[in-house]
Amino acid sequence: MNDVEKAERDLNNLEEQRESLFSSAKTLSKQRDAIAFAALTAGDKASKEKLRNINLEDVGLTANIASVEAALTVARANVAAAQRNEATAADKAKAETIAALNAKLKEQLNDADDAFVDAMASVLNAKELLAQLHALGVGPTDQLFRINVVTCIKTVIQELPSPYINDFEFARLSPLQKKHFKDLAAAWCDQIANQIAARLSEKKTEAA
Repeated sequence: MNDVEKAERDLNNLEEQRESLFSSAKTLSKQRDAIAFAALTAGDKASKEKLRNINLEDVGLTANIASVEAALTVARANVAAAQRNEATAADKAKAETIAALNAKLKEQLNDADDAFVDAMASVLNAKELLAQLHALGVGPTDQLFRINVVTCIKTVIQELPSPYINDFEFARLSPLQKKHFKDLAAAWCDQIANQIAARLSEKKTEAA
């Protein structure tokens, strides 16, 4: 049971006590109405004694009601304070959650920026390496490299949600058209490796 629930429980208990006292006071008032005339006009001793006891009980009830009302004032203040404290704690927890999420968001966006820079640097480095391979007589053509690099980039872009993709002006790739840089590396580098192996084999044959 948290502080708000405890404060509300105390308030409810006091309100029940007040209702019980009010009910007793109402019953006592009816008893006074029934006996007061006889006690005050006929001089009946039994009636006077009963009226005296009723009045004494009424004094006690009035004092108890006043005490409960005072306690209710404190109880209501306690509920309000507990609710404020709970709201403050909830706001603090919410602020901590927001701060943590904000830090992760910043980290992810920074990572995305770094990843794009690294990716573009890798593509440009690959282009330079291809030029060196061309000088040695191997490798795909510049046009083939460009077309496939653009396809790979489009493939990555199409991993985004549809509203994001719609902001890019290009025809969507079908599943069979999609390519990844690893696919190019596997195909082209294996092809170049086979060309190297073939040339070495030819050299051996010529030397023999």
